[in-house]
Amino acid sequence: MALLQRMMELAEQPVFTGDIRLEPLLPDHAALLFDGFSDPDLYIFIPQEPPVSIDALRARYQRLSGRRSPDGTEAWLNWAVFHIPSQRYAGLVEVTVRDTAADIAYFVFKQSQGCGIGRKAVGGIVALLHDNGVVDIGASIDTRNVRSIALVTALGFEQVAFVEAADTFKGAVSDEFRFQHR
Repeated sequence: MALLQRMMELAEQPVFTGDIRLEPLLPDHAALLFDGFSDPDLYIFIPQEPPVSIDALRARYQRLSGRRSPDGTEAWLNWAVFHIPSQRYAGLVEVTVRDTAADIAYFVFKQSQGCGIGRKAVGGIVALLHDNGVVDIGASIDTRNVRSIALVTALGFEQVAFVEAADTFKGAVSDEFRFQHR
């Protein structure tokens, strides 16, 4: 329980990594992130759809800002990614921590892809988690998502499993690779 409490405290702090500021996600970020999340291309490889409104996104962020699952077994760490040189929001990093393990997910907005922002943001959070007692960090990625696979591989994640037919969405079956960072 001490680790979960520490994780929730970390989720309240900004994180700086290179020219990236990771801001603790708050309901007010909904208006700032909505346009980036409205791009349907972000959802090709995940079973989600773009948010329908700023208010719907704000409601989601309100739930997440509690930093803990309703049953208290998970810490929820979520940061808005701000690229300092361009002075714009570039995405989101989401982490769910259980015991000494975590799952990480991330979004990098289209205009910010391909310039290292995702690698800096995710890499900074991976280092932060390891420095604070998280032993295993996992990521599940659709096998068709070549860019995300390249990102986690560059950060030292290793493929540990292949999950056939992990999900079905948008009229297609999705196979996934499971990656682990130890």
